Amino acid sequence: MIVESRAPNRILDLGGWTDTHFAGKGCVLNFAISLFARATLKTRKAPGIEIDAVDYGELFQIDDILKARYGTKYDLLLASAKKMPAKSGLSITISADVPPGCGTGSSAAISVSLLLGLSRLNQVALGSAELARLAHQLETDELKLESGVQDQIAASFGGINFIEIDHYPNFVVSPIRLSQELIFELESSLLLVYEGRGHLSSEVHKSVIERARAQDKEMREILAGLADCAKKGKSALLLGRLDLFIDAVKENHHLQKALHPEISTPRFDEIEKISLNTGAEAVKINGAGGGGSMTIIAKPGARSKIERVLREKGFQVLNFTFSFQPASAWGKH
Repeated sequence: MIVESRAPNRILDLGGWTDTHFAGKGCVLNFAISLFARATLKTRKAPGIEIDAVDYGELFQIDDILKARYGTKYDLLLASAKKMPAKSGLSITISADVPPGCGTGSSAAISVSLLLGLSRLNQVALGSAELARLAHQLETDELKLESGVQDQIAASFGGINFIEIDHYPNFVVSPIRLSQELIFELESSLLLVYEGRGHLSSEVHKSVIERARAQDKEMREILAGLADCAKKGKSALLLGRLDLFIDAVKENHHLQKALHPEISTPRFDEIEKISLNTGAEAVKINGAGGGGSMTIIAKPGARSKIERVLREKGFQVLNFTFSFQPASAWGKH
């Protein structure tokens, strides 16, 4: 049997950092896009699992998935395969439409895609919320990693979502329905720019987490402000007010950088300067920061010029549209 699956990445996460255990509660608004994590699963007669990690150019064999040990960059793949083991030998190919460390929730998207593919292979039905929770639990409970909930939700549900976290990790997802006109207006103004090195931000994360856990007053105020940006962004979209949405993005960007001086990087600063000088309305670091990618909101008519100048400076611009379909799997015997 062959099963294929995919799950979307996300951008423009207003309120990011507030979907975490150290925030306790918060709000996030994010946008799923047509850049996917992809998995292909093929049953085979040979025992064990063969995993082809296309983006890293590595192929490896696992004889007994239940005995496989963690400690590599493929731990999330192993955890997913352990959670829903195949009943026969299996060949798995994993790839992503974004570069590693893009800051667009790609790790969660890979986990969601693989879990959904395995569930279809095993004829187990998973709803979007159940899939998101399962993928999140693998990171936090199985692998003991720090993880918010927004990435798994975006990858599982797709679309534009307002996420309320009343008590981590519990969440409520409210899909945002926009007019086709506003969708076109947003898509025609947005650019996704990879800064070229990927995020390496564990020390940044550690510092922010320690301050939040210590009930640092400034940190708590910033987190509250970020959650408020998500609310403002949601209201602006529902009103059809792109100008107010841009204001929320600007405020979120300012607050996000205030979390830690290394949330932004020299390359992010360069992207921001080039973009604003070439016709951008606003910029936003995707995800936690410390590297990865930025979303640019261009003024009408300025998108192509911004893209050209950024490419000339050596930055990678990734083309996309919004993805309103949830994570999907399909296959045949």
